[in-house]
Amino acid sequence: MIQYMQAEHLTSKRTFIRKLIILIPLLNTAFSFLLNTAYFMTGTFNWWAVIFMPLMIALMCGLSVKKEKKSANDRAVYSLPADLKSIWFSKISLIALYSLLSQIVFLVIVFLLGLVFPAIAAVQLKGIEASSLLWLSTLWEIPFCLWIARQFGFTAVILINMIAAFVLGIVPASGSLWWLSPWSWSVRMMSPILGIHPNGIPLPANSGLLNGNVIILAIILSILSFIAISFVSAVSFAKGGNRS
Repeated sequence: MIQYMQAEHLTSKRTFIRKLIILIPLLNTAFSFLLNTAYFMTGTFNWWAVIFMPLMIALMCGLSVKKEKKSANDRAVYSLPADLKSIWFSKISLIALYSLLSQIVFLVIVFLLGLVFPAIAAVQLKGIEASSLLWLSTLWEIPFCLWIARQFGFTAVILINMIAAFVLGIVPASGSLWWLSPWSWSVRMMSPILGIHPNGIPLPANSGLLNGNVIILAIILSILSFIAISFVSAVSFAKGGNRS
């Protein structure tokens, strides 16, 4: 698996995928900082969960698949003397690693801003928890977006993941059925951790959305979904090779 990941990493060297690791966190923090410095910490994580992470994952997956499509419509990949499922899992793992690195870049930016603005530094520990859970709760989007990109193309995966993040992320996240929508899991967890409503507004002290019991359920659902979608999409990818 490590060898497959190394090979996949090398093929992304001359693409825009790696640049997204730094670019997206920079765009997110700059956007939140310019929008409202008073609620920078809560605002930046809200935008991160609702817009920028779904966008980054969709872009990374779309560009990864687009890169392969240029190679004789996948024939180069399917002609390799390698296990196709392992190739697929390596793609998922590498983008998951890139996503983790982007979280680290994001936290470093927030830390540096905290050196200048004490109000930001005061909530940095919560930021580490929030960032870790955001990474974990969006892992399932990686195999999902890779599959969508392969089936319907680059533009489709961007539109589908972004529209779903808005419609199926923000709206259900404040209701009792939030757990039915995978896009709402990351958004919902930010409420008890950072004290913000899914729409980005600070929560009152007596809000029911501050109940931290939702975190465990969201983590379990995220892990199970990631495993299930990874294996189902890997089977689909392998069958595509058998038809070639």
